[in-house]
Amino acid sequence: MELTKEQIQRVEHYLDVKQIDYIDIRLEIFDHIISDIEEKMEEEKVTFHNAFATSKQKWNPQFKETSSMFFGLGFTAPKIVIQKAKKVYWKQYVFLLTSYFLPFLLLTHFNFKIENPQEYGLFNTLKGVIVLTLISFVYMLFSNNHKIETTYGFILKSKSLGAFTGLIVLAIFFTRVNELNGINIGMLCSFLWMTFSYFHFYKKHKEAIQQYKIS
Repeated sequence: MELTKEQIQRVEHYLDVKQIDYIDIRLEIFDHIISDIEEKMEEEKVTFHNAFATSKQKWNPQFKETSSMFFGLGFTAPKIVIQKAKKVYWKQYVFLLTSYFLPFLLLTHFNFKIENPQEYGLFNTLKGVIVLTLISFVYMLFSNNHKIETTYGFILKSKSLGAFTGLIVLAIFFTRVNELNGINIGMLCSFLWMTFSYFHFYKKHKEAIQQYKIS
């Protein structure tokens, strides 16, 4: 049993009220709710009002505003958005931790240090890489379309503080560094990975906007 235009608009309004504005999941949720209602009306012979009420009871817990330690308690979103964000981000999170702790542990274990790194040409190359990486991060941060929400956009928002990590690394490498060791090399590697990860979700966010033909 197909719903009327007015009934479909009531479902749309419900999603608006619940602030389900994330375009990559809104259409999927909308289709699920419509299917649920039509199925109940067809099989259980109930009214639209009753079928819709039952569907809302099912979905309301998924729309509850929540947060996660994964992204920081200051960043909230509907539960269903947080769940999807965790699902697509957890591998990047593991790589981020690895990018710091692997060089830190290895270099510290073997007591590897480079004293007076300014004397080596490679050090200037590293400084150039840091500057270009930070510029790229800041460019993505400010060129990102924040008006249109996607799950990937939520991840980007929560990871925008990575720019401060870049500033810390910049400060470390552009002051007089007596030695390169596991700590500062680890921070450099983690910032490089952080920027790559940000770029990955930056592309995903743009692709989602293009996919749903929203400019």
